[in-house]
Amino acid sequence: MALHREDVIEAALDLLDEVGLDKLTTRALTTRLGVAPGALYWHVKSKAELLSAIADRIMREAYGTPGNATDDAPGDWVEQTTAFAHRTRRAMLARRDGARVVAGHLPLTAAALDASEAGLALLRATGLPLAQAAYFGHTVASYVTGFALQEQAAPTPAPDLPAIEPERYPHMAAWAAEKPAEKDAAFTAGLALIIGGLRAELAADA
Repeated sequence: MALHREDVIEAALDLLDEVGLDKLTTRALTTRLGVAPGALYWHVKSKAELLSAIADRIMREAYGTPGNATDDAPGDWVEQTTAFAHRTRRAMLARRDGARVVAGHLPLTAAALDASEAGLALLRATGLPLAQAAYFGHTVASYVTGFALQEQAAPTPAPDLPAIEPERYPHMAAWAAEKPAEKDAAFTAGLALIIGGLRAELAADA
């Protein structure tokens, strides 16, 4: 059976889930595929190119339909930005070490450019200058990636935390008592703070 590029990427994704990024090697991949290294390099010329292809595949869910990266979230820029951020986090968490792969190897493909252009156009329609729109998009992307990186780096199971003395650390103790460990809620709250900052700036300029 002929080997195709998509076969290589699918096998690499499966291997990533099994062994993690640090143990993902081209040698291990050729063994899984049952081919000689030369056959692999017909489709990906290096490990860097392989990781870029994996990163692009991971992000396809977040990008959405080419040319309309936010088509599943009709509404204003707040709703669409929120939906895109949640899609991006889900896409990264769906694969072992997915956030690390995306953070270090995401290529500037047509799909990535489509998503960026759609996001900038959405924000520019509010009256935002181009620079502010670009910095806001970068801030959201950095928050999502950083949050997912921390999630995937956290030990499993989570270690027991030491007791916090309420007399010495009253605010920390009160926060710990609220059990802020629910990741979805924490992610949503942090994203809302970022979006809220831009909303306030837009309202002040109106």
